[in-house]
Amino acid sequence: MQKKSKQSLAILGSAAALWAHPVVAANFVVDKNVWGTPTTIGSFSWAIDQANITPGQDSITLSTNVNISDYGGNPLPTRLANITDPAGLVIQGFGHSLIGDPAFITPSGIVHTKTNPQQFLTGDILAGSTYSFARIADNVSNVSVENLIVDGLNSFMTIGQGSTVTIQDSKFSRMGFFGIHPASVFEANDDSTLNLKGVTIERVNNFQKPFADYIWYPAVIGNNASLNMERSTVDVRASSVAGAISWGGGIANVVSSQILGQGLSIADNVKQGVLNLVNSVVRPYDHSDTARIQAFNGGVANVIASTIQFDASGTTDVPIGKPGAAGCPANYKCNGAPLQAFNGGSIHLESSAVSAINTTFALIDQPYTNTYGGTFGTLTADALSFVQPVATQDATAVKSLFGQPNLLTSGVPYALDSSYVPVFPPLYFNLPTGAIPLAPGPLLNVVADADGANKLINPIDGSVITTDVFGNPRTANGLRDVGAVQASVPGPLPVLGCGAAFGWSRRLRRRIRQGAS
Repeated sequence: MQKKSKQSLAILGSAAALWAHPVVAANFVVDKNVWGTPTTIGSFSWAIDQANITPGQDSITLSTNVNISDYGGNPLPTRLANITDPAGLVIQGFGHSLIGDPAFITPSGIVHTKTNPQQFLTGDILAGSTYSFARIADNVSNVSVENLIVDGLNSFMTIGQGSTVTIQDSKFSRMGFFGIHPASVFEANDDSTLNLKGVTIERVNNFQKPFADYIWYPAVIGNNASLNMERSTVDVRASSVAGAISWGGGIANVVSSQILGQGLSIADNVKQGVLNLVNSVVRPYDHSDTARIQAFNGGVANVIASTIQFDASGTTDVPIGKPGAAGCPANYKCNGAPLQAFNGGSIHLESSAVSAINTTFALIDQPYTNTYGGTFGTLTADALSFVQPVATQDATAVKSLFGQPNLLTSGVPYALDSSYVPVFPPLYFNLPTGAIPLAPGPLLNVVADADGANKLINPIDGSVITTDVFGNPRTANGLRDVGAVQASVPGPLPVLGCGAAFGWSRRLRRRIRQGAS
């Protein structure tokens, strides 16, 4: 008995020793300004290799910018790294850059780089390859990237099944690939989680079209995965079917963010697809079919305290004989449709503002064809939402479309740019000015008890959202403006707003819970 007790105490003592002295994760410093190889001490390649073979969640810190180029005369692999340690990895950029310098030479001798991009054509000669950063293996607990600038790569990260990636306070620009094989900046696979906090994504796949983004893949894509985006900006334009963010199955939470140039797409896959767009601005620049919020094949989009603006008059060169927005290619419908719900998809507006000018408001739409053979989905709204009528859909038609007789439809919500040619349709002012509610106007002081029963809830962590999309206080004297931007001077609350506001918070919380289930 005594021997057994001593053995037990010994085992407990060993466990206590392990608990008191856990394995300390290692830190690897990148001080070489080239990518290197696993044997190049101080290179990024070496640091990732060391982190993969060292147990525990290690960290990599950059003390210099890193330029990705052919090393030792041998081409690098298309994907630079695989991150495989199940414990994860922390990459601290400290404001340094990961730089790619893709280039090619045309038969006439013109050199094209990320600063003067052009489509890669037959006969062009490769002078500098374009690379993707990393693939995260399946079931990696957490990979974190903080304060890193990425410039001139193809894609950045593919996330394996069941893994979690957090990107914070980082910027991704001039991303692209030669030819017809671009990739998303981020791709999340089944049961993985992508967290984006304070992230900017801009100029995606600019080698597909001269001096413009032309994304044949979405900038961010996920299938049966989770997206949590906060305080971030995705600024890309001229894509095809996917939009800037495309999520098929799972949940996509986009909070206090700006989606510029292109829109968001949600659909069911194996899992139900739910998009919660909260306290955010969606502001397309031009005509494109994907400059919208799209819910299809059973996908659900909850648009909560957000602003959607669509102005189809911002481009030029209308094709001969082609109706619709300026600059529309001949094989596109290109008539706007900022809200698209079809084939069992649904879009729900709650305390949100949708403003479309010089275009049609809502359609079933599909790029490359003049018609789409699907069925119209469901559009609903609460009585605290505003939808601006358009030439083809007056206030009565819009209220009927959303099944909401008390929908706000009167008045001008935003100031328009007056510096246009009189014969040309008006344009919105640039953001943020163009998203600020016009005073007096229909968006001001609509949601009552905004600091009490009708607090705005963050679907990611359940916290109360206290600032608008531009960082200003979210309420004024207990009142909240419709949409994502708070600009009101408190005044008398509309009778409708006072009567309808108090049930809003319960519906909002229920909608978010449904999305999370």
